[in-house]
This record gives sequence, C-alpha cells and structure tokens, in this order.
Amino acid sequence: MRRPMVFAAAGFGSGVYAAHMAELAQVAWAVTLFTAVSLWLILKALRTKKTYFVQAILFLCVFCVGGLLTQACEDQVDPLAQKVGTTATITGMVTSVSRKDETYQLKVKSSEGMALVSYYGRLEQELAGRQVEVRGHVFLPQQRRNPKCFDYRQYLRTRGIQVQISADSLVSVTGRGNAWIRMVSQIRGDFEKRLESCVDDETKGMVMAMLFGDKSALSEETYENFQKNGTAHILAVSGLHIGILYGFIAFLWPAKKGWLFYITVSGALLFYAALAEFAPSVVRATIMIAIHLAASVLHRRYDLLSAAAFTFLMMLCVNPLLLFHTGFQLSFLAIASLGVVLPFVQQMYQGVFLSSIGIQIGMLPYTAYVFNYVSLGAFFINVPVALLAGILLPVGIGAMVVSYVSQPLFQLSVLILRQGCEILTLLNDFVYAGGRTSFDVVSPPLFLLAAYYGALFLGISEKGRILFLRHEWKKLAICGTLIISVAAWTAAAGEEGFSKAQVIFVDVGQGDCVHVKTPEGKHYLLDGGGSLRYDVGKKTLKPYLLKNGVRKLDGAFVTHLHEDHYGGIRSLAEQGMVDSIGVYEGCQVMEDDLEQETGAKFLYLHKGQRVLLGKEVYLDILAPEKKTRQEYLRLAKDKEDENQSSLVMKLTYGRLSVLVTGDMDQEGEARLMQEYKSGLLRCDILKVAHHGSKYSSSEGFIRAASPSIAVFQVGKNNFGHPAQTVIEKYRQIGIMIYRNDTSGAIGIRRETGSRRISVQKMIW
Repeated sequence: MRRPMVFAAAGFGSGVYAAHMAELAQVAWAVTLFTAVSLWLILKALRTKKTYFVQAILFLCVFCVGGLLTQACEDQVDPLAQKVGTTATITGMVTSVSRKDETYQLKVKSSEGMALVSYYGRLEQELAGRQVEVRGHVFLPQQRRNPKCFDYRQYLRTRGIQVQISADSLVSVTGRGNAWIRMVSQIRGDFEKRLESCVDDETKGMVMAMLFGDKSALSEETYENFQKNGTAHILAVSGLHIGILYGFIAFLWPAKKGWLFYITVSGALLFYAALAEFAPSVVRATIMIAIHLAASVLHRRYDLLSAAAFTFLMMLCVNPLLLFHTGFQLSFLAIASLGVVLPFVQQMYQGVFLSSIGIQIGMLPYTAYVFNYVSLGAFFINVPVALLAGILLPVGIGAMVVSYVSQPLFQLSVLILRQGCEILTLLNDFVYAGGRTSFDVVSPPLFLLAAYYGALFLGISEKGRILFLRHEWKKLAICGTLIISVAAWTAAAGEEGFSKAQVIFVDVGQGDCVHVKTPEGKHYLLDGGGSLRYDVGKKTLKPYLLKNGVRKLDGAFVTHLHEDHYGGIRSLAEQGMVDSIGVYEGCQVMEDDLEQETGAKFLYLHKGQRVLLGKEVYLDILAPEKKTRQEYLRLAKDKEDENQSSLVMKLTYGRLSVLVTGDMDQEGEARLMQEYKSGLLRCDILKVAHHGSKYSSSEGFIRAASPSIAVFQVGKNNFGHPAQTVIEKYRQIGIMIYRNDTSGAIGIRRETGSRRISVQKMIW
C-alpha cells in the first residue's frame, strides 16, 4: 500500500469528526459515513486483491480509535467546571501571560483543570512559570450565539481550557513552578522591554507578532490590512517561520549532517516553539522537521505527505479536538497544497509566482469560508513577503540573542528590523490599495467546499492521474460518488437548523435585531443593535451575514436612532452592506447628516404606510403618526425622547405575523390600543418593547397583541432588563418566552398551511 500513513490519518480524522458530530446529535451522519466507507472497502476486498482488505481493516481501526478518543475527550469534565457560577479559589501554575491595555489574561494549570484567568490591574512581577492563588468568579466561555459564527467555547476546548475566571485577587505563592516556562517568558519579556525603548509601538507590535505570534501590541487596523491582503500569516508564527529558522541554521552549517547538527536544530526549533507557546502550526512544522532529520540519520527517503500524516496522527492522539482549531486546519491544508497541488502546477510551468498560485488554489476556498474575504493581491505579494520574512526573522532572533551581549549589535539589528517592517508595511499597503484588491465574500456552502477539495485532490493527485491515464472510469465513478456522498453528509452535519427560518432574532447583545428572509431570497434587518464600546455591525452582524450567505442586504429598517438599535445598521452602511434604510419620517430633518454619515439612502416612514418586502411579505407601519415639518423641527430641537417616536412595525410573512415595537413605553402602548381596536395589533410573535423594561409591556397591551411567543432581545446590561415583573406578566398569560441572553439567536418558521410555529434556538 502506497503511503499507508495518509490513509490512516484520513480514517482517524474521519473518526474524530464523526464522533464530534454525534455529540451534536448528528448520529445518523456518523453511522452512514462509517457504513458507506466500510462496505465499499470490504466489497472491494472480497472481489479483488487482498490489499483492499488491509485498507478496510486499517481504516476501520483508526476510525474507531479516533472516534473513541474524541468521545472520551468530549465527555471529560474538569473538576473546575463543576464550580461554574460560584466564586472559587484555585492554586495552580501560570503557563502563559498576555496583556491587552490594562487587562491580563493568564492560563493557569491547576490540579482541577486549566482555566483562562482575566485580571484587571497591575502585576507586580512576571508570573509565567510560577504558582499563583486566584480567587474569582468561575464561568463558562461564551459559546456560538448566532448560526455559523465563531464558537469561543469550542476554541478554548481545543486548547484544553473548559472555564474562565474573572479574578478579584491574584497573588504569587511559594510552590513548585516550572523553571523552563519562567526562563522562556523572561527572555521574551526582556526582549520586548529592550525593543520598546528603541522603536515605536507599531514597529514593536509587528516584530513581536512576527517573532512570537503576540499581536497584543499590534493595532487592529494594521492587522486587518494584512489579513484582508492574505498576508496575516506573517504576523502569526506558522510553519513558514519554522521553515525559515531551519533554513537559516542549515545555511550557517554547510555540512548539514552529524549528530551535533541534528541536536542543534532540534534544540533551536524546540526553544523557538516554546517562545511561540506551541501554536498548532508551529508544533506541526517542528515535528515534520524532526521527521526529516530522523530520515537523514536513518538514510531513508523523506516523503512530505507521509510525514504530514504521521504528524497529524500524533497531534490528534494527544488532543483530538485540535481538528476543529482553525490554525491546525489551515496548517495541514497548506501542507496538502504543497504536497499535491504545487507539484501539479510546477509540472505545467516553472516559476516562483506560479508556486504561490498553486498554494492559493488549495488555500483560497477554505480561507474564504473561514475569513470571508478573497484577496487578489495574495497571489502576488506572498512571494516577496516570504522573502522579506526570511531576512527579518533571523535578524529578529539574532537581535534577541545579541541584546544580552552587545548593545551596538542589538541597535544594528533593531535598525534592520525597523526598516524591514516599514518596507513590509509599504509593500502590503501598496498591494492592498485601500481595500481595492480585497473583496468580502459569503462563506461557500459546506457541500461545495467538500466537493471542491474532493475533486481537486482526486483530479491532480498522483493516484487520481494514474486512474485517468489508465481510463479506469469505474473506479473514478466510485470515487466521484464517494466525494458527492461525503460532501452531502458534511453539509448535513454542519446544518444548525436556521437555514429554513423565515425570521431570525439575531443575538447582538444588549440591543434589537430581526433578520427577515423572503421566499425570493431577499434579506432585510429590522434594527441592528449597537454599542458605544463595540462595533456590533463590523464584529457581529457582518460576520453573521457573510457566514449565512448574505453579501448585501436588500434593505434595513430602524425603529429609532438610539445606538442599541441603529449603531449596527450605521456600521453596515459605512461598509457598503446596505444602501437603503427606513426610518421614522421625523428623522428627515437630519437627512443631510444621516446620508453623509452612512452613504445610504433613507426611506422616511409614518403611520398608515405599507412596505412590500417580497411575495406575501410586507411591513405595516402602525406608528408614529405623520406630523408637519415644523413639529419635527421642534421635536429635534427639544431633543424629545427617541423612545417616544419609535417606529412600530407589523411584519406579515404569509400566515406568520411579528410585531416590532422598538423601545415604546406603556404610554405609547396605550395610544396604540386606542387607535387599533380592530385586532390589527394581534400577532403570533411579539418583540417585547424596550428589552423588557418595567416601563413597557402593560397587561392590556399584551392581551391586545395576544402573541403565542414573546421574544426578549437582551444581553448583559446594567439596566435591569428584562424586569422580573414583566417576565411574570407574560408567563401568567400563558405566552412562551424566548430570550437572546439565554438562547442565543432564535429562528422562527411557519409552514404554508400549518398552524404550528417552529422555533429554533442556538442554545438549548
């Protein structure tokens, strides 16, 4: 069997993925995949050569081992996790420390498990590698709040962390620490302090990011420019950095053989991996180079794909959940592109830039899926960036070493680093061209993604090309069928139940946001949340929309201009994701300011209007009533409470109706009841006014609306929302209650001709 390690890695990874999906109640997917692959291999074993039987046994064994290890890992609950919701004191060793502004994050390993500790204040000493006593509130990391968006809890699980602690006190205590961690952290800290005295903050941030993957000192704008240009990998320690370091040592050591060379390389790479806190991509590259060295010692041929497969197996055996770490996925995808795609491209044409294109062919669809952008500049800029990194990385490592022995040499190294960072920034900015070479894209469907990679690696792999050349169409047809089947199962496994929802109450924290999807595929938002301290539009709504297939909204409607309703929409408009915004007609007196601020066109609405959104989908504007321009000017001048002028909209979606009331109070509710006595207020879903404030939701209004479901759009807040008295009103009347703070996003659907309303929650 050629490359059995690759086959074993595929089986093991499939077992890990299947077990994880089973944990997410996708048992049918796991069973179907397992059965299909096993039967195909066993049938081939019975009908043809016995090597297929060996493949079947190998695949089944590693599949089962991967699944069992994953299940054991998923089921493991640290004793510390049993203290969630309490104030606890733990003693453990600090394995790493990072800082952002005045907040420190420490990874603390105790006998009860690993915790991520947040501490606001000043640390009097370097704590990495020391024993500490931490007292604080223990809580679970935030899980995925909106469909297909980032799952912070799962990310921390891939790093072995199950809980977070908000520390009230943190003190160093005597006890057994780790001198190795302490030394590594001390070296990093000393270098950062010396660097800080010689360069500006931006250069320091770039150097620390390039050398150690520490982006805490890097400005958000700079990192975003590199990310959108497809060059952010240079600012996060990756396999490229390990390769450069290995190449530099080999360059200084012409013989490239002998035990001293092997020990020196292994020691240097291990130490550098420790400086980079053993990021998955660094561990992957270090192990693969160790395998390369071992092959040299044993006089065996080194095979890139077999070495990658062995490394894949080793890392997943230690921690199966690494399979769901984005850095791990991208690192091995890059290796697969190097081992499969690049040789094929180089056979067609020899050239440095063609090599970059070959790697991008393998990487681009998945980076588009994860990061939602495509950079045309990435096809050309990565080669010069890699060459520049090949100079800056050794110089940076050298600067760290000579900083202890020679100040002039250190200053010279820093000068080279400063100039190199300036060139790197100028080059990146030139190709980025203010964003004109980078485009936001929606995440490709999982089905297409899986089918693309299956077809790509089958079509250009050595085995696939042999099948084509031999015209073995039956085997190719079987492979194609398997690819389509696995792609379909992958898509089904990744389905979270929101794709068929007609109305989604998006979780934007303390704010309102309702996503309406029409049968024709149009998308509208009613409000968009917002915060003065956090860009909800850029960091929550934009990823949510792009992940769910929405490149641009067909329109948005804002109940009023308070930040927690309008901020997200304003941000989306500034980024070109919405061109038309509906607001209360009274806002027309601010028309010039609004349009200049957002670049969008505004639709001014008042009571009695109907806005068509799609087939059998429309908005009825119930309030406020139309006034004269003089009255609007007076209201704007007097700065009347925006809540009193909230746009009240009733969404009709076939036989489903949703009443959206903004931040209307009980006085406004009374006016509505007085004006609409014919039952127009009745609805299936009521978006509870003012986040459930005690000044809203009178019993009379609740009974007039008579909803089956009440949705509280609320997050963490200091306003006491929702009021317990309001919650009790809805419960006593017998209305089902859903809340964004406890359930995440909430999806609503009513089938045509059915009286039943289906509700989907992100968190059950």
